Formats: sequence, C-alpha cells, structure tokens
Amino acid sequence: MGEEFKLLKTFLNPVDANITKGLLESNGIEAFIFDENTLSVDPILTTALGGIRLMVRSSDFENALAIIKEVDKENTKEISSLKCPVCGSMDIKIKNRPNWTYFLIMLLSFVSTPNTGNTKKYVCNACGNRWE
Repeated sequence: MGEEFKLLKTFLNPVDANITKGLLESNGIEAFIFDENTLSVDPILTTALGGIRLMVRSSDFENALAIIKEVDKENTKEISSLKCPVCGSMDIKIKNRPNWTYFLIMLLSFVSTPNTGNTKKYVCNACGNRWE
C-alpha cells in the first residue's frame, strides 16, 4: 500500500507555496504541491478547490509543522520590532509581493536568473504609509 500524505498548509499564491516547499526540502522534508497549475491558469477556482495545497508524508508532518511554526514565529518577531518611519506606529504588516515582471522575463526566456522575484513591502496600519 502507498504512503499517506497529510495537508500541511494551503496558499492563495503559488510563489508562497513554492517558497515554503523549498524551506521544507532544505530541511530534508519532501513536500508536494497540488493544484498549483490549475489555479495559476484560472485563479477564480481558488475558493472552489480550497487553494494551493502543500502536502507532506504523514511521517514528516510533525517536523514540517514545527518548521512552519518557527518561521511564523520569526516573522512575528520581525514585525514586532518594526516602526513606521512616518508616524512611529508599531502596527505594521509585512507583504511579500512577487515581482511579476521578473517572473514574466524568466518564463519567456527560459533562463534562470538570481532570485529577485520577491520584494518585501511594509504597510503601516495606523497611517497607511508603505515602504520597502
């Protein structure tokens, strides 16, 4: 009988799914992404399909979950140490935005280039200021 897989996390965007998959694989956990191609072609189906699913073997689930929680904890620490340069508020949100121009060039040229595809943007919830 085949191995069983367990749903680790769902994503709305394939970039975040692949980043998390790479993180797990760099820690020795094999991960699998389901519905990425379908939702990339027709994003309207995201809700119907439940998003892009990141699955791991049942035997790796607890270790994978611990890695994900550690990354989330580190991101929370990063957010809690930030201040808005305009109003000084610490009510900050981090947004990782893919650089779609980078991805388009990479797809059209079939050439892998250094990873400059993501930009981290900060948004102040108090005054609305945005910065990188």
